Amino acid sequence: MSTSTAILLAGALIGLGLFFGLRSLAPAGAAAVPAPAAPAPPPAPAMDPSAAERHAANALAYHRGMLRQDCYLPAVAGEATPPPVRLEFNYTFDAEGAQIARGAVETRGASRPEVTACVLAKLPPLRIPRPGQTVTATLPLSFP
Repeated sequence: MSTSTAILLAGALIGLGLFFGLRSLAPAGAAAVPAPAAPAPPPAPAMDPSAAERHAANALAYHRGMLRQDCYLPAVAGEATPPPVRLEFNYTFDAEGAQIARGAVETRGASRPEVTACVLAKLPPLRIPRPGQTVTATLPLSFP
């Protein structure tokens, strides 16, 4: 028996097995009608994007002291004049106010990779009051 004949025979046997195996299954009865769901509450009015950005800035400012203490100060501990470090964060929040995306941009000439890596590792996801729609915010963060 050649290989192509064996493949053809195996395919036919599998097809017959499926055909006769599925024939023995009884058809499903009529599906029960689901109970009507309670009406959803009306959506909250959408928050002004500038208000959402202010809330996000306040949430980031809340963590600034901890980030300065844990990330910036150890990186510049031995320097006489510590250089400034500037980052720009791009946040996206869902309609419930939970952070769904975050990007960070280092400012050329005012960045340190070890500070950026530490900040990204230690900064928890931000949460803002429910904006009612997806909103974005671009926020600066600088040290000292």
